Amino acid sequence: MPGKPSADPRVNVYIDGYNFYVPLSGMDRSRYELSWCDFLSLARVLTKRLAAEHPTEFGTCALGAVKYFTATIPENMPKDRSGIERKYSWLDALHYHTAGKVEVIHGTFRARRHRFYIERDELENLARCGIAVDWKLVNPASATFHPTLRIHEEKQTDVMLACSLVTDAALGRSGSPAPLSVQAAPHHRSNTRPHPAPCHAAIVISADIDFLPAAEMTISVFSCPVAMAFTFPHTGYDLGEMAHGRRHPHLFTIEVAEAELRRCMLPPEVPLPDGRRIQFEKIKRSHFNRVKATGG
Repeated sequence: MPGKPSADPRVNVYIDGYNFYVPLSGMDRSRYELSWCDFLSLARVLTKRLAAEHPTEFGTCALGAVKYFTATIPENMPKDRSGIERKYSWLDALHYHTAGKVEVIHGTFRARRHRFYIERDELENLARCGIAVDWKLVNPASATFHPTLRIHEEKQTDVMLACSLVTDAALGRSGSPAPLSVQAAPHHRSNTRPHPAPCHAAIVISADIDFLPAAEMTISVFSCPVAMAFTFPHTGYDLGEMAHGRRHPHLFTIEVAEAELRRCMLPPEVPLPDGRRIQFEKIKRSHFNRVKATGG
């Protein structure tokens, strides 16, 4: 049975780190800067916008938990050491600049063997681009090449985000109090499960349509409004086409343009308690040196 209405309603923000970062990581230097995001600042901006645009659903809610879901490459897997260092430097900067008010939750990567299907003309295009192809392994009588390769897949982050969204909405519906929690260092580098944080409205920062069923369940079962936030360069999707059946009146979308995202960046330099100073210019230089070295 639902509990008493909360006297302190909260809107939680859930961030799909992979969906946010990957498009920006492949862009030019000026737009790669947008990945240096202060998600606490962005959460406050979105909370304020939604309160103004949809006052009935979001107008009475203060900002609650901000949860950032990412994935960490385990030590027993091949890895780009400089990439791991860049990531942890960014997580340190985010953690200390926001005083632990953004909870970081880590999934992992899993190696598996996957069989690919490549047409012969695609192999010829790769060869023309200078990519080595071992033609002795290609059956000349076949039009399709079937290599089996070992790949690494991100695991658990999307499911954890969806479960956290539904769980927090259920706790909010039950009348559980919504205390603000602060993540203590060094848990922002290793935390593998989100802490429960009751909410009465939610924002999901992701253009991944796989989160739509969880959002619809959150609304229909627990009466918790949800906004799907699409950050630049994502354009998102049309709820009228994708939502199950008739579009739910408490399901919304909101777009974050490049200019708005730029206003929510971390400072160029973030001091740490141990005296170190994390400089974004060094992180950016390391990223583009890697891209140049690999021919990207």
